[in-house]
Amino acid sequence: MSTSVRRQSVLALAVWAMLTASAPIGITLTKDVANRSIGRDARPLVPHIGGRVAEAPLPLPAPKGARTYRHQWPAVYWEANFIGDRLLLKFNDDKNEYRLTIDGQVLPIAQPGRAEIIVGGLGPGRHRARLDKITESVDFIRAFDGFFVPQGKAVLPPTPRFRQIEFIGDSGMTGYGVRSDTRTCSTEEVRLRTDSGAAWPSLVGRSIDADYQINAISGIGLVRNFSGVRPDRVMSTVYPRSLPDGAQDWHDPSWHPEIVVIVLFNDFGTPIHPGERWKDQAAFAGEYIRAYQQLIATIHQRSPGATLVLPWPDLDQSNDMAMKQLSAGAQIAIRDAAVRAGVARIEFPSLPNFPAENSACDYHGSRNDHRRLADWMTAWLNARPDMWPRSGVDATPIPATPPIRPATRHRY
Repeated sequence: MSTSVRRQSVLALAVWAMLTASAPIGITLTKDVANRSIGRDARPLVPHIGGRVAEAPLPLPAPKGARTYRHQWPAVYWEANFIGDRLLLKFNDDKNEYRLTIDGQVLPIAQPGRAEIIVGGLGPGRHRARLDKITESVDFIRAFDGFFVPQGKAVLPPTPRFRQIEFIGDSGMTGYGVRSDTRTCSTEEVRLRTDSGAAWPSLVGRSIDADYQINAISGIGLVRNFSGVRPDRVMSTVYPRSLPDGAQDWHDPSWHPEIVVIVLFNDFGTPIHPGERWKDQAAFAGEYIRAYQQLIATIHQRSPGATLVLPWPDLDQSNDMAMKQLSAGAQIAIRDAAVRAGVARIEFPSLPNFPAENSACDYHGSRNDHRRLADWMTAWLNARPDMWPRSGVDATPIPATPPIRPATRHRY
């Protein structure tokens, strides 16, 4: 960075009190709203990305090779390795909250806006950084514009993991309002209290040291969303996309999950309203099954070796015979579709019946509920080590999810 630019940057810099108050001793976060801290001679890091983003070159005057990562799906994360005592991050996001983890220490970054963040006080040597998007904010497409280090600092290659697991679902996977201490929340409070990092799929992914995607949207169904809202944004339509509201299909030749977990039942969460396109329940159930068959075919085409895991409601104690028959028929049809598509393995584990607290926003799962569900899923995977056939991955038991501690919940 030139001396003149450095002087201008110093004038524009303001210590971000909310951030530095919670930062570990020695590490400082400084926010530059003038965006003059990342000079043309800075070096962009090539991150390892978990989740789906729409990637493009960052326009000038950004450093050569810099890229922007537009995102809309929840629980996206970026990881990078570098040598040096300072890291710079660039954002264009006034809606999302992030969690930056450096060498195991956690620093929150809330709604940074269009700004650059300077992370100082790291000390010399090698460092590993991870940035997690933890709010859902699915109605907004925003961007992380990358990690940078000053000129002359070493850039190290990213380190993807051997295991890959994908989750497809709804608010049960997004951490909907999980940080709330009340069930009554406004739309904005739901957004600010959601924490995808505390949701059970994230807990499972981290506990088994797997790269993971959470392709989920609160309220979404396969062909019909909760209460029939937003019929233009159902999972059967948006699943193939890089961004749910974008037009580009998502493709990544490195993404071949061994396991794909699907939980989609919002379709049946409310009765069909007058004016919806299905003439009766049978027509609706038929479309649901056909859409499930197509989803299975799409997943198998992209990841031919993946095992499909469909946690299913346990209806043994239910008195609703019609729902029991519908559930049994759907399982048979979905299993048959998987066989026809060439899927080698499909499982329907019964969802646990533990008494849920449901104390988060709108009666959604609490932190304890998510942790218990993650422990159940982890134990279920632990009992089936042959589901990880990729060479180089051993079949040792998977540990249960560790307790969540607000300052150190990310352990990598």
